[in-house]
Amino acid sequence: MPELADGGVYQTLAFKGVRVRIPLRIRISAKWLEFYIRYRVPTYMDCRRCLKLGQIDLSIRHTEFHFFLATKDCVNVNSCFEKGVYKMANEEVQRNDSDTKAKKANTTKGRKSKINASNAKTTSPWKFPKNTLEDALKIAKALEEKYAGNPTRAEDLVKAVGFNKSNDWRFQDLLKSGSLYGITSGSGATALVKLEKLGEDIVSPSSPDQRQKALLGAFRNVEDFKEVENFYKGKKIPEDEFFENTLIRSFNISRDRVKTFAEVFLNNLSFLKAFRASGEDVVEKNKPSVTIIDTGTNISVEGESGVREFLDTCFVMMPFGEWFDKYYKEVYIPAIKEAGFEPVRADELFSTGSVVEQIWEQIEKSKVLLADLTGKNPNVFYELGLAHAANKPVIFTTGNLEDIPFDLRHLRVIEYEVREPNWNSKLKSNITTYLKNAKADPSKSIPQPFRNLQTNK
Repeated sequence: MPELADGGVYQTLAFKGVRVRIPLRIRISAKWLEFYIRYRVPTYMDCRRCLKLGQIDLSIRHTEFHFFLATKDCVNVNSCFEKGVYKMANEEVQRNDSDTKAKKANTTKGRKSKINASNAKTTSPWKFPKNTLEDALKIAKALEEKYAGNPTRAEDLVKAVGFNKSNDWRFQDLLKSGSLYGITSGSGATALVKLEKLGEDIVSPSSPDQRQKALLGAFRNVEDFKEVENFYKGKKIPEDEFFENTLIRSFNISRDRVKTFAEVFLNNLSFLKAFRASGEDVVEKNKPSVTIIDTGTNISVEGESGVREFLDTCFVMMPFGEWFDKYYKEVYIPAIKEAGFEPVRADELFSTGSVVEQIWEQIEKSKVLLADLTGKNPNVFYELGLAHAANKPVIFTTGNLEDIPFDLRHLRVIEYEVREPNWNSKLKSNITTYLKNAKADPSKSIPQPFRNLQTNK
């Protein structure tokens, strides 16, 4: 066998035009090489086009062999080597007849330029977040609650957000969205993710006013959102078709991304208005004009009716009716807010889509849930089943312990008796305590079969 310059003996392996000289001391078979290229290299078709022309013949070390196959930038081998993309030992580029290559280059040059031009907008980086501000805050809340606001590696942070692997594209989108909003920094599967000042002011503010200003600042940190907001200042946003056409023509939002932009922008508006954090009277389509308090003023909105105060929500599953509605307003809402959650009930949902879709969306968003099982209402039990399927902690209240199924009585259950003196104050206190405990240790409020259930993660 021929010898390498360093005195070693090598073997030559080939597959589909790929010829690689590898030191014999490294045991790699041609069959393994074929398997690796065919099934392990996502960019094989790009690499083969260059390699089958016989442009390259390499003598490489084992680790460099892996690096070569895993490189995603192989569009033209020669140019890649000239740019220093491949840092390999003993590389040896064999060029074919220059005239033949020049002819091939000329025939494909025009076609490549057209393809690149048509895909320029699609392949360009996103200038606006794919996720809403509310969703992007999951990263900031996880950093604050699980890691005391300290910088954390993405591999450690991923499970706290609800995913399994740091290279999950949904997790990656959240990281990128957080960076674009300016609430966190760091994106990538191995990135060090840091909570920025805007994020700190939102997840752990000193006052409601500070949270309002930070929410508005995060929204306006995205230049496209800020420009569209200024454009529609004091105006009503038109229907979908006209709104999207305006975004394309006036703000250069690409056509293949305009629906995502419109959806995220409008959802952000609703989120900001819930906190009274919108600085101007921007009116959403099909909704009446509402005068929004500008957070630039020193007006305090704490405790104001209809104003959202907390980031974490508690979805309440209970029957509707005169007495239950009164219990909800006078007992449940104050108790839930005292525990640090924003109460939400099914009859308060006004978003698009079916009722079940809206309920499922709220269940997934909620940190904890509360179910009043008095009277064995079938709608409440249906929503409870959805909550358990979503692996969410639920605390129970009831006016009759017999209404609680036997196999759920070991969970957090609060029994109340309306004929007892001060029953409402006692119920308030118990609800607040149980909700705080459920937040601190959610597993105790989830039935055993569902505790390790992964819901589409």
